[in-house]
Amino acid sequence: MRELCRLARQGYETRNKRETFGFLYGNIVNETGPAGRAPLRRLVVRHARYYRGGTKTRYRVTLDEREMLRRRRGLARELHQRFLGSFHSHVEVAGFVSRGISADDRASFRADREALVETLVSVWAGRRKTLRPTPKTIVAWEPETGYHYRIRAYVRQNGGVRRIRVRVIRSGVVIVY
Repeated sequence: MRELCRLARQGYETRNKRETFGFLYGNIVNETGPAGRAPLRRLVVRHARYYRGGTKTRYRVTLDEREMLRRRRGLARELHQRFLGSFHSHVEVAGFVSRGISADDRASFRADREALVETLVSVWAGRRKTLRPTPKTIVAWEPETGYHYRIRAYVRQNGGVRRIRVRVIRSGVVIVY
């Protein structure tokens, strides 16, 4: 989680602000669900890696698909972890921060058959205020910088894209389920 926030902050602090983009690696834990229910599938995120390629602006990330696939597969081998999905940031622009994934984000996530999850990290500056986390949103505030963060994760389901539950455990691992 700290790495996701750090990378989002870097994009926010660049001249003219820009979105960041990267890959999530880890493993899948299948657990037995309650009697009569489907088994539980949890994605355990162990690594977040920034992707330097592509073009990043305030409002979008444009990628060279072939180069991106080559890089993320190489990182999976190097880390000995499974590629779980991607993350990107939305930065505050003129007092507005997007709360969810855009139509373009949804389309690119649907097109990426290897990605199990798409994670969005929103970042904005402001005075401390209490943002309440929900089962589907992780919120944080950095007193040193005055930045707020909102982390949400999305999966493909029933032909669409829906937000799912996320949780941080003491080790700093983000579990998506």
